[in-house]
Amino acid sequence: MITVAICVLVITVQAVWIRHGMETSWMDAAVGTKVAAGLGGHPHLLAVLVWAGEPVPFTALTAALTLGCVLWRRYEGAALVAISAPLAVASTELMLKPLVGGTSWGYPFPSGHVTSVVALATALTVLLARAPRRLRLVLACTSFLVAGAVALGVIGAQMHHFSDTVGGAAVGIGTVLLTALILDLLFTTRRRQFRDEGQAQGS
Repeated sequence: MITVAICVLVITVQAVWIRHGMETSWMDAAVGTKVAAGLGGHPHLLAVLVWAGEPVPFTALTAALTLGCVLWRRYEGAALVAISAPLAVASTELMLKPLVGGTSWGYPFPSGHVTSVVALATALTVLLARAPRRLRLVLACTSFLVAGAVALGVIGAQMHHFSDTVGGAAVGIGTVLLTALILDLLFTTRRRQFRDEGQAQGS
């Protein structure tokens, strides 16, 4: 819950900042300048970096991860991925972007690309909670490195400011963790009910 609360705080502070006309910060300018200098002359590389956050690969990865959980009979995990990842993107695109409002860049906050990849990376990390430590570390780090690459891509392509990517990451992480907490409570309650019913029938 602490992590979820931090994510909510980050989103709220940034949203208020942007709505009051303070579109960018010195951090946005500094990061944007450095990333643009390093990647701005490589449009094909930027296209590759941004690609993972596009709707088609996001939908395919979400479906694949959900199906994998079903095949492994990890039904709670399947529900987590199927609910939290689309919910995170919908929260960004349908709620937060219109709520925060437009800037000279359009409706950049939070970044939908970063929201989607971070949500999937967070969901994968949660699913791997009981996996061997080395496997969990490798896969979690790899997924978040991909998310970081997408963030660099959207900044380098001048689609977003650095703060937009931070907001997107906060939405992705917060939504998945909150969904995981709710599902865990629901599944735990349901399992307890089945156990009590079984004990009642056995007696």
